[in-house]
Amino acid sequence: MKNLIKLFTSAMVISILINFSLSAQIFQKVNLTGHVYAASKSDTSLTAISNARITLISFTMLGDTSKFSGTTDADGRFEIDGLFPGTYTLICKAEGYFTLFLREFEVERERDSVNLFLHDTSQVSGGVISGRVTFQSTDKAVFNAMIEFIDISGFNKSTVTTTDSMGYYSAKVPAGKYLVSCNVFTADSLFMFHEFYENSHGMEDAKIITVDQGDSVSDIDFEIPYHITAKHTVTFTGNVQSSSNTPLANATIKVWTSAKSGEESDDNEGKGFVAETKTDINGNFSITLDSISQSMSTFVVAAFEDGYKIQFYNGKDAYYLADMLTAVNDTTFTGIDFTLSPVDTVQKYSISGTVTDTAGVGIRNAFIVAKDSATGRTHIGISDSTGNYSVKGLVSGSYYLLFFARGYAPQFYLNASEWEKATAVSVDSNVAGIDVELMASPHISNSGEIIGSVHAEDGTALSGVLITVKDNSGTKIGWAVTDGNGNYSITGLSQGTLTITASSPQYSSQQQNATYDANSTNTTVNNFTMSKTVTSVKTQTGSTAPTRFVLEDNYPNPFNPSTIIQFEIPSTSQVKLDIYNILGQKVAELVNQQMAAGDYKISFNAVNLSSGVYLYRLQAGNFVAMKKMILSK
Repeated sequence: MKNLIKLFTSAMVISILINFSLSAQIFQKVNLTGHVYAASKSDTSLTAISNARITLISFTMLGDTSKFSGTTDADGRFEIDGLFPGTYTLICKAEGYFTLFLREFEVERERDSVNLFLHDTSQVSGGVISGRVTFQSTDKAVFNAMIEFIDISGFNKSTVTTTDSMGYYSAKVPAGKYLVSCNVFTADSLFMFHEFYENSHGMEDAKIITVDQGDSVSDIDFEIPYHITAKHTVTFTGNVQSSSNTPLANATIKVWTSAKSGEESDDNEGKGFVAETKTDINGNFSITLDSISQSMSTFVVAAFEDGYKIQFYNGKDAYYLADMLTAVNDTTFTGIDFTLSPVDTVQKYSISGTVTDTAGVGIRNAFIVAKDSATGRTHIGISDSTGNYSVKGLVSGSYYLLFFARGYAPQFYLNASEWEKATAVSVDSNVAGIDVELMASPHISNSGEIIGSVHAEDGTALSGVLITVKDNSGTKIGWAVTDGNGNYSITGLSQGTLTITASSPQYSSQQQNATYDANSTNTTVNNFTMSKTVTSVKTQTGSTAPTRFVLEDNYPNPFNPSTIIQFEIPSTSQVKLDIYNILGQKVAELVNQQMAAGDYKISFNAVNLSSGVYLYRLQAGNFVAMKKMILSK
């Protein structure tokens, strides 16, 4: 997958340059010896595997590819001669066993014999997936393509195999549902072509392969563009008009690459921005990108104009919902049309501010997502060339703001990874000065990847969920925002135990731990099922703090199944907010904590309660108040 590109670039390229490009002058060649055994639960059981094939592959900055191979004898022993010390990818294959794929295998000047252990596929209950990889429009085989089988349930680690000299592959996998991907390294070894089965370049629209016990799923074939290293030209043409069918002249069209987190980008551009243009007097536009590499093959296009709502291609209103446009060769995309709706400014307000980096430089094309804490409705803004932004068309209420830009660690306002720790912005007029400072993401060249999906308890896919990954030291090493299908993908994982957090207002944030082991798997699957929660809102505005204790009427009332309870406290207080039925029995505890002075809104979801009259009771210090509400289902 794309994360494997990192394996052969950045820090590793530097290491390889030292180890291989200069090795002829500095190091003597060495031999690698070892044995291949069947993996066993018994420490004393060593069953030799004969005729196992061990292949070592190295890459250099000069574009050279070195490959060394050996085969085990009857005692499972192998010897590979003429190696330079350095870092290799090791592949060990034997009939009836899972392929062993070690991506960072070190060969030293003096090394003891190494033992490799393969797992017997006969011990696995499942089925077989097979297919062939060829170059597009030919019958020419693609040798040594890496095929990865990703169990989307997350119960089984991903399995890998490689194609033989005729382009064929076959692998036994446990019963389950799989994404199957093909990864091909180019001749210069600094780029890798990747796609899922049936020409999908993203997991969001990849076809799922179901394998039942005893199944044999064949013809899972891939066709790879023959000149995958060639540069290509991509053109986008279309029209922008208003919802009243009036052409919009001078509207802005922007194009981004759909890049994964952790990939390089130009400073202060944000989220892979590559080009922009303006529409002509008839609302038409055309953008041509020259000399585009295959690593920039998937694009997102958006249109916006002052006084109108931002729209992404195919009528989507958010970056993470946008339909992707994928170009493998020279491609012209026509009919990239937009119909923009005017922003409602009647009794509607805005939130504005500036997005900067830690040096105070404005970040261009940062995305701002404002979510209404009561309704969950989202509004989108994009920062300009100086980092200034404005999110318009907001009704009165409290909003959580999520800021993200490619190359920077995202945050909820203000400087929070989970919305529960964030500060909401109260809107009852235009609010300015909501500024944030984004910290540059660390450039990590590790090879692992996490993929997964996020759903509500009722099975609804949740989009716009912030996913963050932290390593053992607590450093944030990756992030993503779920797409319209609730899917996410994060590259650049480091070895060890990772903490993955999913957070979205109106749902309880969740954390999971996962272990990434570069020697056993490439892709880790972590799925989340999130439950609805009350939304505690600590507001920050330019207005003065409340001067008295107040418990407001809930709204809506009657309600089904959610309602908002609002209160004000003029000073830091121990606050309790509870729900009682008509018999005086407590049925829910919404708040029980110390809270600072401010206006608060609490979202109460009564989905598990029966219709009827309920009471909500607020106690803040010595202040006590109670009011009635009606649940009508």
